[in-house]
Amino acid sequence: MPGRHARARATALPPALATLLTLTVTACGGTATVNQSKVPDQRVDPALRALLPRDIRDKGSITSAVGNDYPPLSLLDIDNKTVIGAEPDLIHAVGQILGVRVHLVQANFDSIIGGVRSKRYDVAIQAMLDKKERQSQVTFVDYMKTSSSILASGKAAGNIRSLTSLCGSQVAVEQGTSQVDDVAAQAEKCAANGRPELEKLVFPDSVGCFQALSTGRADAFVGGTPTVVYQAQMSHGRFRTAGEPYRYLPYGILINKEEPTLVRAVRGALQKLIGNGTYAKILKQWNIRSGALKNATVNGGAA
Repeated sequence: MPGRHARARATALPPALATLLTLTVTACGGTATVNQSKVPDQRVDPALRALLPRDIRDKGSITSAVGNDYPPLSLLDIDNKTVIGAEPDLIHAVGQILGVRVHLVQANFDSIIGGVRSKRYDVAIQAMLDKKERQSQVTFVDYMKTSSSILASGKAAGNIRSLTSLCGSQVAVEQGTSQVDDVAAQAEKCAANGRPELEKLVFPDSVGCFQALSTGRADAFVGGTPTVVYQAQMSHGRFRTAGEPYRYLPYGILINKEEPTLVRAVRGALQKLIGNGTYAKILKQWNIRSGALKNATVNGGAA
């Protein structure tokens, strides 16, 4: 996902969202009213269905952990209960190809690896970077390429151009994300170079991060580029992207390492969505086409 050009393309809402989206900026960063995306129904692939573990085939459903506060990947619909976004659309379409219902369970980001490993969830799709260090715990089926970016308050944006320029700032990050490590590492560099202190503010979810940014407690938030761009656009100038995106890695669907046939089934279903055009339609609907992959890969994260 080329940084400058991808971000430029991401600033225009797709027609469906432009017509149906209203935003009221609040202390929690904003509430959105969005209609649920329309995804073409998929035909069951018997060969891929046969790869599913017997218990999943017998119950006819697959349990997937999802987030609810990382738009446009995941967010709550107007009923404040239903999770919508690119990730729910993708995993529902995968389930249709595999001939099973998808049961979505809202979960905290930092709990999903443990939940997949303990088999509380069959899979998880929640904007998690496929990183080498995580591949030792779970298997990833990659569904999108992405990067990390900085979202700054309008007041602070002029002084923030990169992680290096965060010295002297209060920076919000979501617990369990790679950006926690990025900001911690930068805080150490600020101290080692005798620069003003970088204060890291860790919140259990992104709502807390955006609340801190909205109320002035934080000067910046470091997170995934798709939600950073979305929040900047929806804030009507209160928040702005700062500097260029960094560290390009894929987001992946998490699957237990002891379930190799489930990995093959999910990868095969995602590849069919890429091949039949549904994948492209979903990414276009949520304005994240610049993150499209040509092939569904397994453990493709190289860093």
